[in-house]
Amino acid sequence: MKKLICFLTFTLGILGCSSEIDSSANAFEKMNTNTTQSLTDISFINKNQGIISGSFGFLAKTNNGGKTWTTLNVGDKQTFMSTCMVNEQKFYTARIDLFVTSNSGATFSKIESISGGPTIFDIKFFSPTKGLLTRSGSILKSDDSGNTWTKIYEGPSVDNLEITSDLVAYAYGGYTAIGFTGGGTIDNGTIIKTIDGGKSWTNTLNSDSNIHSISFISDNIGYYINSRHELHKTINGSTSWTKVSNLSGSTSSVCFINEKTGYYSTDDGKIYATRDGGLNWKIVYNENTERIFKIITKGGAVFAIGDNGLFLKKR
Repeated sequence: MKKLICFLTFTLGILGCSSEIDSSANAFEKMNTNTTQSLTDISFINKNQGIISGSFGFLAKTNNGGKTWTTLNVGDKQTFMSTCMVNEQKFYTARIDLFVTSNSGATFSKIESISGGPTIFDIKFFSPTKGLLTRSGSILKSDDSGNTWTKIYEGPSVDNLEITSDLVAYAYGGYTAIGFTGGGTIDNGTIIKTIDGGKSWTNTLNSDSNIHSISFISDNIGYYINSRHELHKTINGSTSWTKVSNLSGSTSSVCFINEKTGYYSTDDGKIYATRDGGLNWKIVYNENTERIFKIITKGGAVFAIGDNGLFLKKR
């Protein structure tokens, strides 16, 4: 999640990055979500079944890979910032309050033990009973299907989570402030890791740039993009990172399917693809100017969400 205190427009020099428009520049199909609300989060359990959340209480589910969506009534109009589909019956959505359904969205209940307070930015579950969430830069853990939560990490601020296996997960975030200390810029990022299901966490990266998005294809191999619009890669579980390339545009989110094929999205509505592990990129979607907030992959499918109800699926 980007946290910008004030806005700055600048241009980065591009090194080792191609921004040519690919011959398949309409590689993603726009699908109707029956809303014009901004979409904030997306969660799929396979290539067909998923949910999306958005502003003013919007939540919807699909059983056919996004071809059609059913709008769900959570019973609250807060703008949900996070959502997690655990299985076809149980999923969660949250911002100030945390809501859960156990009947595929027919009814929702508020989990009172965690409700009220700062924004819940992310929710992820290792299993139907064991989950994590981030709030105010801290991590909370549940071992009883989200009914109760215990704070287990409080350190350098993290807002987002990535679970890679039954015991391994990463959390990341950072802080960008422009115009302070005599007009200078404060920019930093953090990645932390657990190998015991969230019981304990180790700081694996302190960076001089905000970590905007990460994508792991295994416990050890992963990628991140930062506030400098750079792509970095690890092959040893975040013990060390290597810069791969500079990226075009104002990057928002990244996902890799394997070590060769990956995608990233931008704030001005473009999607870029690589076929050589991130060394070179080409535009594969450039059909709107709406911000694309997040891009993910599940079961070989690639999905993206953004403003004005935007939902995209790779053709």
